[in-house]
Amino acid sequence: MYKLRTHPEADRELEDIILRLADETLWQATRFADQYYAALLKIRDHPEGAHFVWKDYRRLNLKRFPYGLIYRRRQDEIYLVAIAHERRHPDYWKHRIQDEEAV
Repeated sequence: MYKLRTHPEADRELEDIILRLADETLWQATRFADQYYAALLKIRDHPEGAHFVWKDYRRLNLKRFPYGLIYRRRQDEIYLVAIAHERRHPDYWKHRIQDEEAV
């Protein structure tokens, strides 16, 4: 089984998304959280199941929400680098890779 590690900015993205959705309705925020955690389980169980977006980084799109989880599998670890909105610049998260390589 893979352990999951997330970039601090991905943690902030998750928090921001859930807070923004909760301002609309708590139901939407809960639904997003459910989709997010279901996607994490899918990644954990089948890390090669998503399509490549850059080098060895993959993107798994969430159902019913315009977001995708950008991650990389490395040895026994899944590293979640971003929770990217589909309308955001597709390369905005790449500066975070330098952070990962320094760890």
